[in-house]
Amino acid sequence: MIEDILQKKPKKHVKDLNIVPILDMLTTVIFFLLMSTSFIEYTKLTLPPASTSSAPIENKDPPVAPKVLVTEKDAKYSIRLSWGGGHPGQNVVQADEATIVSQTQTLLKNFAARYPKEKTLQVSMGKLVKYQALISVMDGARDFLPDVVLTSYTEAGGQ
Repeated sequence: MIEDILQKKPKKHVKDLNIVPILDMLTTVIFFLLMSTSFIEYTKLTLPPASTSSAPIENKDPPVAPKVLVTEKDAKYSIRLSWGGGHPGQNVVQADEATIVSQTQTLLKNFAARYPKEKTLQVSMGKLVKYQALISVMDGARDFLPDVVLTSYTEAGGQ
């Protein structure tokens, strides 16, 4: 028992610190720090001083923007073509279900002869106009103005 007391106690064993993961992490961090400094160079742009130039202003007429407004009253369709531009105007034709395509073609043929560069047409229809009448107007228009855009019925008078 006395020997147990006088005997030196063994020292506690301290584990060695494993520094390999720490070195791996530092290597990775250093790599990304070096890479990010090179990317900073790519984000710097040196632009030459701004210069101005003048272009001659052409005296163009405002756009024509033709619109076809289709309304219905008593099984008769009123097809009104209106346009703006330097020489605004409008034409109106009356048609029934059988003649709506031919009347639209006649109306737009005269317009296309007057404005050959115009290719876009806005089509509006009244609230009571049948869908078939809209399709017939589009069929009549596609030979003369191939780009058709539909607009709301309120532009056609909101019937």
